[in-house]
Amino acid sequence: MVQSRSWLRGFLRSLPLPIFVLLFGLLAGISVLWLVDRHQSGALQDIFDETLQTRLESASRQALINFDEHKQSYVYLMRLLANHRRMATYMDLTFWGPFTTVFEDRKELPPWMPLQQFWRQLAQPTYLILMDLDGNMREGFSPKGLPIPTGLLEDQAFVMASRGEKSFVTTLGGAPYFVVTEPIWDTGPEMMGHLVMLLRVDSDFLAASQQGGTDNQAIVAITEPEGKKLLATSDTARVDAGEDVEMLSLEYLITTQSFTQYDDADLNLLFMTLMPRSSFLATSEKVIDLERKQRAVGAGAIIVTFMAVVLLISGRINRVLRRLQEFASRALGDTPEKTQSKTGNQLLILEERVRDVIDLVLTARERTRSQHESQVEQLESLRAAAMSASADGMITIDYAGNVIDMNATAERQLDRRLSQVLGLELSRLAFDASSAKRFNEMLESYQAPLEKLPIQSDELQGFPKDGHSSDFEVSLTPVHLEDDLLFTVTLRDVGDRKAREREIAALAAFSAESPSPILRINQRGVIVYANTPSEPLLKYWNCRPAQTLPLYWRTIVMRVLEENTDYETEIETSNHRFSLLMTPVKDVEYVNIYARDITAQRLAEDELQRRQDELVHVARLSTMGEMSTGIAHELNQPLSAISNFANGCVRRLNSDVGTKEDLVKALEQIAAQSKRAAEIIKRLRALVTKQQTIRQHINLNEIVNEVCELVAHDIRKDKISLEKKLIDQPLWVDVDTVQIEQVLINLVRNAIDAMQVRVQSERRLLIETSFTEDDRAQIRIKDDGAGIPEEQLIKLFDAFYTTKEHGMGMGLAITKTIVEEHSGKIYANSKVGKGSTFYVELPLSSDNKVDEE
Repeated sequence: MVQSRSWLRGFLRSLPLPIFVLLFGLLAGISVLWLVDRHQSGALQDIFDETLQTRLESASRQALINFDEHKQSYVYLMRLLANHRRMATYMDLTFWGPFTTVFEDRKELPPWMPLQQFWRQLAQPTYLILMDLDGNMREGFSPKGLPIPTGLLEDQAFVMASRGEKSFVTTLGGAPYFVVTEPIWDTGPEMMGHLVMLLRVDSDFLAASQQGGTDNQAIVAITEPEGKKLLATSDTARVDAGEDVEMLSLEYLITTQSFTQYDDADLNLLFMTLMPRSSFLATSEKVIDLERKQRAVGAGAIIVTFMAVVLLISGRINRVLRRLQEFASRALGDTPEKTQSKTGNQLLILEERVRDVIDLVLTARERTRSQHESQVEQLESLRAAAMSASADGMITIDYAGNVIDMNATAERQLDRRLSQVLGLELSRLAFDASSAKRFNEMLESYQAPLEKLPIQSDELQGFPKDGHSSDFEVSLTPVHLEDDLLFTVTLRDVGDRKAREREIAALAAFSAESPSPILRINQRGVIVYANTPSEPLLKYWNCRPAQTLPLYWRTIVMRVLEENTDYETEIETSNHRFSLLMTPVKDVEYVNIYARDITAQRLAEDELQRRQDELVHVARLSTMGEMSTGIAHELNQPLSAISNFANGCVRRLNSDVGTKEDLVKALEQIAAQSKRAAEIIKRLRALVTKQQTIRQHINLNEIVNEVCELVAHDIRKDKISLEKKLIDQPLWVDVDTVQIEQVLINLVRNAIDAMQVRVQSERRLLIETSFTEDDRAQIRIKDDGAGIPEEQLIKLFDAFYTTKEHGMGMGLAITKTIVEEHSGKIYANSKVGKGSTFYVELPLSSDNKVDEE
């Protein structure tokens, strides 16, 4: 690229100036002509396109107006025919019965048509049809002798569209038709029906509609609603029906308009106007060619004039350039012979000479300026580097203590920029009242004549910043100039250092001041540090600081360091219970032990659990009390059976009737009923006995069956249909059986109470067990009761909230507590009038299989 530019410059330099100007003028003229030609040709083309579009829009509007006026002529003619005296007279003599809908296709001129030539200059309609008020076609006549289109009599859409006063363009059998409907009357006058005209919209109709009013080059057409195919055209010689619109758009400019803009057509056919492109393109190309020739002539004249003027004055320019060239040569030290020997483009030669002279002057000036700036920059760099690199604030003040200069560190310390404090007294900007007084005293001490001015230092208090005090170590250094005495003030912020010192002291005392035990153990298990509250732990381990922990605890310390993870555990001493958190400090190979006395917390938790167990037990007793009637009935059945079988045995023995086998069977029944009664009492005892929580490995389906047995009497008494859908697989859970039975009894009894509003035939209770998607056991209890409103549903499990008249509101709250203690969850959904469904989910046992023991 560089070589190409060098070659081009050498070529231009060798050209004489007149030739160079001639070539430049030709190139510039051709370029300007090309640019102007592109711009003006495009502008002319835009004007032609705009004119063509305007002409097309005007022609299309006029074409549609002509078409609309041509249709209106038929509308007026049809209105005249419908109101003609012959039509009214015919209607007086005609009766269309409601039970006959025979259509009469007349071949001869009907009596209701005028005898004279009625249509004058208009094309005769294709069909004329008489319709009754119910839309039935009664009579038809074709002035052209054509039959009624097939299927027109059954075309209900056409019949419904033709009723009433309207005109529209539609399609029948795929061909466009112009339809006009007018009411017909008898001489009463009484409306008898409608007169309907169907006129085929073909090329003759379209051509007739455009006579004398449209551009003779324009073609009008009717297209289908999609605008893709022509149904009829005004000039079949150029464009025939059925041709594709997309192909025609290559030769014609096309606009489409909807009939719905001009009348009440019920089918959205399109009215299309086509204008040939060829006539417009030929005209535009002729005008553009003429303009291009005129521009070329004008550009040529300008180029010739420019070249003539340049050639006339080129001699004078050459003489001036030669003198400038000689001056440049002398300035550069060249001899006149060398200058005179240089021929070619004098402009480029002069440019080179002037550039050489300018470069020489600039080089000399730059060298001088660089030397001076280098010295200044070195001094400034040393000063700026010293001040900028300093972590301390550096402030220059005059003898009166006013600020002259300061570095960036000082700006941050004073929270002000140099421009804000220039000329202000430093003592008032940086220090509080007492410290400002001491700083001014330091300045005043330099008033005494001293051979050597000493450096003074002191610690002064600054203004509070961000809510914290600022402490400065201030050094005052005098700088003696020829006529003045300045001072450099060094501000070293020692506030952070003092704060860290206080923080370190506080941290050192933190562990000793902590009321909780804190110990530090090294990797060998040696107690490096233990504060005073750690005494119970040291006594538990039977060791003192600087001694080694027992082997078990040393092993835990080593594991915590190796795994670099925390370890938590609890220990119980003679009087206390501690929670221990062992945290590794990997960098220094220590383990910190943070202990917390949780004795009171555990006692409170035990007391809370005891009271909760008592509350659960009381609720269980309350439930058993409410079920006492049913339980008594259940217990009375086996006891009655025992009594009956025993009395029967006594009678048989007294009367010596029956065999030994009969007595044995009766005694077996007594034993079976006794066992049944014992099972009922056993279940009752388990429910009412106050005992510790005992988790058992049990199949949840068995608990459901036990609960159903306990509430069987209440279910039978209230005529409730009970359906159990228990999953075939066992649902093994680790739960307190009595508490889970209490949960289910409470939910079932609530369901029984909720269904009291239903008639007995509609009381249905469903108990279903299954697995959930997250592998939990689920019990679903669904009733057909009255349902629960949404505003009550959200408070259903709150303590002391109840919807029963005599309820305490503790049943579902206790139920939720029991389920959550088993790591489960309980929830409900309900719809008023449809019933409620309660869900109890419990975690499955780890093995989920029957304990073989």
